[in-house]
Amino acid sequence: MLARAGMLVALLAPTAALAAFNDVTLTTDTVLSVNSITLNVSGTSATIESITVNATDFSVTMQSGSSFKVTAPNLNRFSASTLTGVSTDICNANQSVIGYSPNTTVTVTLTPSPVLGSSTSSGSGGGSTGGSSTPTVSTTPAPVTVAPVVEITPVTPTTPAVSAPSTTGLTTTQATAVLSLLSSFGADNATVEIVRRILFGTGTVSMSTVSGSFSRNLELGVTGEDVKVLQTFLNAHGYVIAASGAGSPGNETTRFGALTKAALIKYQEAKGITPAAGYFGPKTRATVGADS
Repeated sequence: MLARAGMLVALLAPTAALAAFNDVTLTTDTVLSVNSITLNVSGTSATIESITVNATDFSVTMQSGSSFKVTAPNLNRFSASTLTGVSTDICNANQSVIGYSPNTTVTVTLTPSPVLGSSTSSGSGGGSTGGSSTPTVSTTPAPVTVAPVVEITPVTPTTPAVSAPSTTGLTTTQATAVLSLLSSFGADNATVEIVRRILFGTGTVSMSTVSGSFSRNLELGVTGEDVKVLQTFLNAHGYVIAASGAGSPGNETTRFGALTKAALIKYQEAKGITPAAGYFGPKTRATVGADS
C-alpha cells in the first residue's frame, strides 16, 4: 500500500513512474499536477500496474481487473489516446471525469487541456474528444441531395479546395457536422467524399497539395505552416479539430496543440495506424498522402 504523502511527492516530479502489476494503489484524493493543471485521483481501490507523469500528460498501464479514475476540479477537458476499457467519460459545465476498468491490458495517455468543459453546453461523453463537441445542426437546413455513386465522376488529383458550402445553404460548421455524422454511422469513405464535394465549393487551400506539404514529422508543441495544412486535412475529412474558434474549419492555426493531437488520434484509429498516439510520423504521413 502506497502512503498518500509519498504518492503525492512522486507524482509532482517532472517525470515520475511507478510499476509492477497492482503494486500501485492510489488512495482517495491523490493529487497530480500536469501542465500546471490540478487533477484528483478518486476511488478507494484504484489499483494499476504503472503510472508515468510527464510535463504535459501522464500515462497509466492497467491489466484486467485494474481500475483508475481521475477528476479535473476546474473542469479541464481530457484528451485520451484510447477509449479501450473506459468506464466513465464526462465533461460538461458541472464535472470533468474519466475512468477506466479494462478487461485486458491497456495503456492510456491522458492530456489535460486548459480548455474547460464549462465553455460548451453541459452533457456527457465529451472528455476524450480533445475538447470539441459535435455542433448541433439546424432543424431546418436546406435539403442536401446526394447523387447515386454510379453517377459521380471518380475523384481525380485535382480535388476541390476546402471552403464554405456554396449551394446547400449550410454553414461550414453545419456541413462539417453532417460529415461527422455520416462517419459515425459507418458511411464508407467514398460516400463521405461524395457528400463533402457536394457541401463544399472551391477555396484557397487545395487538397491536392497536401501530400507534398510535409517534409518533417509533427508532434505536440511544434508550429509551422505544415501544421496548418494538417489541420485543414483533418477538418475536411471529418476529424474536426474544433467546432468553432481556433482550429475550426476555416480557422486553422500553425500550432500543433492538444486538440490537433486528439483529432489525429481519431484519424489514426480509423485508418488502423499503430500506435494511435497522435504523432505524425512516416506511417501517418504516407496514409495522409494516399488520402489526399
